[in-house]
Amino acid sequence: MELMRIYINLTDTLTVKSENTTINMILFDGYCDSDIFQGTILPGGVDTQKIESDGSGLLSARYILQGTDPEGNPCHLFIENTARIQDGIIDTTHPAIYTDSPSLKWLEKEPLYGRILTEGEQLIIAIYKSE
Repeated sequence: MELMRIYINLTDTLTVKSENTTINMILFDGYCDSDIFQGTILPGGVDTQKIESDGSGLLSARYILQGTDPEGNPCHLFIENTARIQDGIIDTTHPAIYTDSPSLKWLEKEPLYGRILTEGEQLIIAIYKSE
């Protein structure tokens, strides 16, 4: 069951290339407009990707959204979304969500997974409840 979609706008990329590893720090902003949360990504969102020469690697995106919960109360979500990269491809992500909203506290214990989607040129992170 899809819980939310986060629309990502890439703003900058910082890169370091060593002999066998490339590190990308991809800076971004964006927003979420879902039934359970509406808000924007605060400054400082970054996806850190460590990619080995064989195409394998790890990513860890961390960001805070500020907005409102389903009851219209102001709140924040911290999301850390991690994934393994195999042959340059990311299949499934593993989001962890923390919040100051009492009505969204259940997200902190819910098993979740994510997918990286595109609509045209728009990058989207979709977060789902595991079933």
